Amino acid sequence: MKRNGKKVFADINITPLVDVMLVLLVIFMVTTPMLVKGIKVNLPKTKSGVTKIEKKDIIISIDKNGRYYLDKVPIKLDALKDYLKAHKGRTVIIKADSLVNYGTVVSLIDTVKSVGISRVGLATQPKK
Repeated sequence: MKRNGKKVFADINITPLVDVMLVLLVIFMVTTPMLVKGIKVNLPKTKSGVTKIEKKDIIISIDKNGRYYLDKVPIKLDALKDYLKAHKGRTVIIKADSLVNYGTVVSLIDTVKSVGISRVGLATQPKK
């Protein structure tokens, strides 16, 4: 086809598409590590490795002072119990600092099971 004596270029230019895809790749690579739920605690080390945490799991963290966190938000045990009652079908992962009293962790597990959630996991990190 010719217009005004010039040939029309009919191929698709994919360079902008590749540029957009590379930018999206970099954005996802940067934001993915930030999606980890819960506060940073010093998890106990085990030979069995890292606990697999899925997006739909409820993450309850206990810091070294025995305070509870739902994701990264501080929460009282009574409010946590009400939240768990509304989300019975999900799995609860407990991220307790290695300095937390054993009784505190057991008390939380008992609270989780008392509302009807039977799937409870304890987060750990691998020994090196």
